[in-house]
Amino acid sequence: MDLRSSSTRRIPRALVLCSAYALCLLTASPAQDAPATPEALNTAAIKAYKAKNYADFLSNEKRALALDPANPRLIYNVACGEALTGNAAEAVRRLDDLVARKLDMGAETDDDFAGIKKTPEWASFLSKLAELRKPLVHSTPAFELLDKELIATGITVDPGTGDTFIASVRERKIVRRTRLGRVSNFVDQAQDGFMAAASLLIDSPHQLLFASTAAVPFMRGYRKEDDGKSGVYVFDLKSGKLVRKALLTDGKKHFLNALAVNRAGDVFVSDSLTPGIYRVKYGNDQLELLAASSAFRATQGLAFSDDDKTLYVADYSDGVWALDLATGTRRHLEAPADAWLGGLDGLSRVADGFIAVQIGVKPERVLRLRLDPQGQRIAAVDVLESNHPDYNGPIQGAVDGNTFLYVANSQLGLANAETGAFAADRARATVVLRLPF
Repeated sequence: MDLRSSSTRRIPRALVLCSAYALCLLTASPAQDAPATPEALNTAAIKAYKAKNYADFLSNEKRALALDPANPRLIYNVACGEALTGNAAEAVRRLDDLVARKLDMGAETDDDFAGIKKTPEWASFLSKLAELRKPLVHSTPAFELLDKELIATGITVDPGTGDTFIASVRERKIVRRTRLGRVSNFVDQAQDGFMAAASLLIDSPHQLLFASTAAVPFMRGYRKEDDGKSGVYVFDLKSGKLVRKALLTDGKKHFLNALAVNRAGDVFVSDSLTPGIYRVKYGNDQLELLAASSAFRATQGLAFSDDDKTLYVADYSDGVWALDLATGTRRHLEAPADAWLGGLDGLSRVADGFIAVQIGVKPERVLRLRLDPQGQRIAAVDVLESNHPDYNGPIQGAVDGNTFLYVANSQLGLANAETGAFAADRARATVVLRLPF
């Protein structure tokens, strides 16, 4: 689940996309003798952009792209530079490359392209963009939750009963929907100090439900002194009673998010605010730091290998990593050259790989990531669904048999992560989709 503010949309588009490429990209200028990394070149490019020196902006972005040729944000920035220097054909060629990879970067609303919007090349690009934006729908409605202010995020299914559990960020509770359709609170609002619910996971052998939770300004009963608090709650799956909870109390700001559990009952959780991964051993109430914030940029989804020896980590900024739990070493999983795996929200394990919701691109979509037989790289990426008419902040889902169950409209965009305001007048019932895979 991504709770980042969209206020950066006021910054020129090229700067927005560059800043998304690396978390600290714009925070400092490189030293004069710094190595020519994509990050350093982007910093130089942005400085030139702000000075309206578009030739230098383009030159630096081209050099960055040469070092990282598959990065769509760099491709887009080169297209911006080409347009700003009057090269319509080359600008559109770069945009066409992105469309071919099923990526819509919002170029038609970007003022950087104003000078080429009356050219034949631009008209051709808009035609291709319209095709990309057509909905690809393979799911069917599973059910709706009529409470419009849930802001539903995490979801999980009890394989024993078929009951579905849904996490509410705003109302600080967990809802249970039985197989027959009866809806009730599994965890009441703020029960046992429960904060905004993020992700859910069921440990069937131990009959437990894990929930990650954190304080956010738009949750009910938010207090400023709660800012940055986060933890993992463990509930009895039958009664809903709290078994134990593990909270982070180090004074830093945290947002514990995606969950994974191994066969021993140890639960692992990602921190999306101060990037890192924590473990709570079975029966324990302490969060143990497993991977420090320096290891990742924006930890999101987690999933185990079949032997529990490898923890796969979806990093919001750059795709999927494999973390060897015995040695602590990590490696980035190579993906097909035409696939961009930034913006993954959640990582659900299936037989040959993963299912993930991708929210960091347009159109938003559900992907199937297929691993090679050795589990060493992502061999193929398939778009299962995209631009569904019900989408309004699609969010991480859960596997239920041979289907993927996910929330189409978390409505996180109606909440202001800074002020806590919520546009209740625009909210609607939560739609849960069932997607076969």
